[in-house]
Amino acid sequence: MDERYTRYIENLRRVRALVRPEVHAGMKDADLLEEIKQNAAESYTLMQQSNAILDEVIFSRRAENLTEEEAAGLSEFAGKLFNYANSEDCGIAYKIHALLLDYARLKQDDRAIIRELYWAGVTMHYMNVRSDDSSINPLGKQVRGYFQEGASYMARYEGFDLETKSYIIRCLGNSRMAMSRHSHADCEAYMEVFDKAMGVIRSPYYRKLDPSIPWDKFEYAMHADRMTLLAYLRDFKDPEIAEKVLESAEYIHREQAKNQTDDERLQNWRLGYFYAMARYHAGRCPVREVVDVLLEAIEKADPKDYSPTGINNNLTSLSSLFYYEAALPPEEKPQYAYRLEKVFSKSVSYLNDLPVNQYPRVASNAVRELVEMQAGAERPYRKNMLVYMLAAHKPTYVHSLMVANLTRFFVRRLLWKKPEAMVGTMGYDTVEAVRQHAEELCVMAYECGVYHDIGKSMVTMYVGNNSRRLLDEEFVCVQWHAAFGYELLCKIGHKDDLALAALYHHTYYDGQGGYPKDQPPCPKNMKPIVDALTVADSLDAATDNIGRCYTAAKPLEKLIEELWAQKGSRYAPAVVELFDDPDFCTEFRRKLYESRQSVYLEVYRETI
Repeated sequence: MDERYTRYIENLRRVRALVRPEVHAGMKDADLLEEIKQNAAESYTLMQQSNAILDEVIFSRRAENLTEEEAAGLSEFAGKLFNYANSEDCGIAYKIHALLLDYARLKQDDRAIIRELYWAGVTMHYMNVRSDDSSINPLGKQVRGYFQEGASYMARYEGFDLETKSYIIRCLGNSRMAMSRHSHADCEAYMEVFDKAMGVIRSPYYRKLDPSIPWDKFEYAMHADRMTLLAYLRDFKDPEIAEKVLESAEYIHREQAKNQTDDERLQNWRLGYFYAMARYHAGRCPVREVVDVLLEAIEKADPKDYSPTGINNNLTSLSSLFYYEAALPPEEKPQYAYRLEKVFSKSVSYLNDLPVNQYPRVASNAVRELVEMQAGAERPYRKNMLVYMLAAHKPTYVHSLMVANLTRFFVRRLLWKKPEAMVGTMGYDTVEAVRQHAEELCVMAYECGVYHDIGKSMVTMYVGNNSRRLLDEEFVCVQWHAAFGYELLCKIGHKDDLALAALYHHTYYDGQGGYPKDQPPCPKNMKPIVDALTVADSLDAATDNIGRCYTAAKPLEKLIEELWAQKGSRYAPAVVELFDDPDFCTEFRRKLYESRQSVYLEVYRETI
């Protein structure tokens, strides 16, 4: 393999290792801060190297200029980068396969076109982020487009070789990917695609025509995928869909032993308790049976197993437990309290100790499911959500605490110097009212800062990617963190305050820029706090000179100039005008740098 490809993969792994400095007992504060800073500097250097490699070997290349040897080398590189949920770099693997697809089209090579349609579709599928609750599915249309085009070659199936036929069948089955599964109509549409694919996979004609194709494996994989409809059943009681899911669960329960030596992906770590879940939703068993199965699985999980299966058994299983434990009858909950507390503590310790390895997406998805499921559970799990975010990605927690401190600082100064700017906040409609409730407003400002980026727990694989610049497709996914945060915070009863801060903190003051797009104006009851938070967010992100590694920090003076230049458009005039006061600027500078050091030390020394 090309030496540049090898070096890129080595850089990926090194940058992941640098995210968590080694903290040992007796380590001096200055030494810890210096190690964090040096790690960030090394990461920045490696990122520049990796970007240069990618510019040279991928982004500067065009399909019409590729040679067969170069195409073969790129294909090998993509194979090293992509391994489904255990991938080194899904995004670059996708870019390679998209380039190779263009190359195959130019050569009018149908076999290569079908193969690259499959790989482009599956790599983009693993890049995508989704939430059926709010129809977030930014890359879904493209994913389905690749697979549907690949499946269209079914009309010429008999004319291809066995390998190409296998790719056509995979595309046919994968046409279900990225489909919404949030309503009965969605599930019916999914079942239509499922039945069409199964009609071919089970067909005696095709099985007799090509007996060497792994038809049973394909059938097993289809049934395993139909188990994803359990997420829909957690939100809706739907006997018809529940019976379909139970049918697949029973098939897997019967056939699982036959697949023990097959593709590792078929040995889904959830299969041990999918059967119990499906039986519960179909009315065949009480919920306590599901809780018992889940608890037993988590308790048996090896706390030192950091493989993909170990990550899922120790972490993601807990996300399901949150839901089913909440569904227990009140009289049964006390008997589980001690065991639940133990497995919760175990999972947090596991996540905090998780070494940086080659499975960043698996860990990212585990955190995502944990946070999402906690948000939907009965109890107020806000603190737990933050604990998981802290353990999964300390830089995000540092940033959240910094923004919380700065937002409160701005709001407190506004209440003192310009209380009229805070009128309307939290329903306090007069200057006198906001002054009387100043402490309450400051507490809310701090809380909004702490939770403004909770949606990043849903895109950790991109937020934690400091090894190269984000692709356009990845940045589209990252931008949805504001909507994800809104959705999560609404679920735990904060639709009218914290959720609004999460949703609007990247929206411009005048509503003419930023993201998410096409939102109504921020409600007046939270607008002044969101205005302060937006400035705090920009200032912390751009001036961090300790752990920021994806670009160099800017001088504070430069940032203040940018605030003034965008006053009234991106930033609220009342907040920007605070910097008119030299004493405020001096105090802010001290607050910024002193807070940053103390927050870094708190987060990186913290044991949870």
